[in-house]
Parts: sequence; structure tokens; C-alpha cells
Amino acid sequence: MGGWRYYSIKRLNVRLTESMAKLERAQKTLREQAALLEEEIAERHLAEVNLAVKQQQLEEINRSLEDHIATTLKEIREKDQMLIQQGRFAAMGEMISNISHQWRQPLNNVGLIIQNLQEMSENGELNPEILNHEVKVAMDVILFMSSTIDDFRHFFRPDKEKSEFIVNKVIERTVKFMSPALRNYGITVAFNAEPNVCIVGYPNEYSQMLINVINNAKDVLLERKIPKPRITIRVFCDNGLAVATIADNAGGIAADVLPKVFDPYFTTKEPGKGTGIGLYMSKVIAEKNMGGRLLARNLADGAEFRIEMPACRTSRASAPAVTAQPAS
Repeated sequence: MGGWRYYSIKRLNVRLTESMAKLERAQKTLREQAALLEEEIAERHLAEVNLAVKQQQLEEINRSLEDHIATTLKEIREKDQMLIQQGRFAAMGEMISNISHQWRQPLNNVGLIIQNLQEMSENGELNPEILNHEVKVAMDVILFMSSTIDDFRHFFRPDKEKSEFIVNKVIERTVKFMSPALRNYGITVAFNAEPNVCIVGYPNEYSQMLINVINNAKDVLLERKIPKPRITIRVFCDNGLAVATIADNAGGIAADVLPKVFDPYFTTKEPGKGTGIGLYMSKVIAEKNMGGRLLARNLADGAEFRIEMPACRTSRASAPAVTAQPAS
């Protein structure tokens, strides 16, 4: 019995020892896993903190970017408005030149009338009937000159609201005003138009756009000394668009220049003879102010500028063409 009990106790001690070893190993494993878990929790917490910091930085960057975009857009709009204003001043200079051409002959006529009245008075040939006739002629000339000033004011009066207008009439008025200067340079203008082509926009800005494009054609024709300079203007409807084209016979635009013709401050003219903003301003008016397009391309004998605007429903798409020659 004593030997059996000894053997049983010894075997039990062995089992207890093994169990204690297993327990210690299990505890060690648990401690290691707990340490790993704590380390993982610490890393995850650090990652969450870093993510929050980056999220805050990203939000700050977004706010800064939005502010920068808003500031840039404001600067672009201000720049566009400044360029438009400069373009208006340049166009105003051209219009003053047109006025000088329109006034030169009437002023000569008034001077001749005054000289004739003086000579007839000195020779005793002046009577009330002749005086009234000569005064009437002089007053007609003065009224014409006054209407020229009114036209000038009308061209540069800003349009406050969009309105529906007939493209043909705006072009006719613009070309009529520019005709004396064009005629003085020997430039022929042909105007071919479908009747009642209508758009919604700013009539005066449309006129300024035309003035810039026509002046550009005039300058190229004179610079290249074309023997029979010609500008051809067409108005028609095309797939819901009111289209006006201004073409010249000056030989076209160089391939490397064509993509740049609407860039601000780009000009091929000699220093002091061009600002490079007329066509840019015209493109801004066409696309940003009136929701249309201004395009340029080369034809067989010259360049063509094409103004496209959404047409009114009242515009006629297939009416017979009407031809006029405002300047010759």
C-alpha cells in the first residue's frame, strides 16, 4: 500500500508539474497576445489621430482651393471687363476716325456755303430767297453731322438687358456708319442677307463685335495693299443658328497665327498699330455675354470670321437673299 501510494503521489506530482507548465505557457501566450493587442490598439489609435489630422488638413486645403478659385475667377472676370473696356476705347478711336471721314465733306460744304453767301453779299447778288435756300442746305448738313454724333453715342451706350433684335438691321446700321472710312480707303463692302434673321442679345455689343472684325479686315487689306480690297458680309439661318460671316480677300491668315487670333494682346501688326484685344473682346462678347460662338477660318482668297447665335423662332430659315452695297 505504501509503495502504491508513493507511486500515485509521484505520478500526480508529475501531472501537476506538467499542468503548471502548460498553465505558465498559456499565461505567457496570453500576455504576449495582450501585448500585441495593446500595440495594435495603440497603432490604430495613432492611425485614427493621423487620419483626423489629414482630414482637417484636407478640409483646409479644400477651403483654400475654393478661395483661390473664387479669387482667380474674380480676377479673370475683372481682367475680361478691363480688356472689354480697353477694346471699347480702341473701337471708340476707330469710330472717331469714322466720324472725321463723315464730317470732312459736310464741313467743306458748310465752308463753301458761307463763302458763297459772303461773295454774293459783296456782289449784291444775295436776296432772301437765295439766303433761305443756302441756310436750309447748311442746316441739313449740320443736322446730318448732329445725327452722326447721336449714332456714335448709340453705339457705345451699354445695353442693360438682353432684347430681341434683327441682325440685318444692326449690321446695316453698323456698316452704314463705317462706310465713309471704308470708301475713303477704296474698300468695297457687299452685304447679302436673308430677311428678318433674329436673335436675343445685346444689339450694341453685337455692333462692337462687328466693328472689331470689320476693322481687322480693313487693316489687313490696307497692310497687304490688296489691289481691289473687298469685304463680304452674309447673314443667314443655319440649323437653328443666326449666322453672320465677314470675309475679306486679303489672302488669309497664316497657319501658325490662326489658332492665336483670339488670344488677348496677340497682334501681328507693327508696334503702336494694334493692341491685340479687339478680336479677343469680340470672342468674349459672342461666347460669354451672348451665348454664341465666334470662329475664324481661311477661304480661297482670304479669311472669314463667322458669328453664330441661337436664332429666334421668328427667323426665316429659307428666305430669298437680299443684296446691298453700302460702300463702294
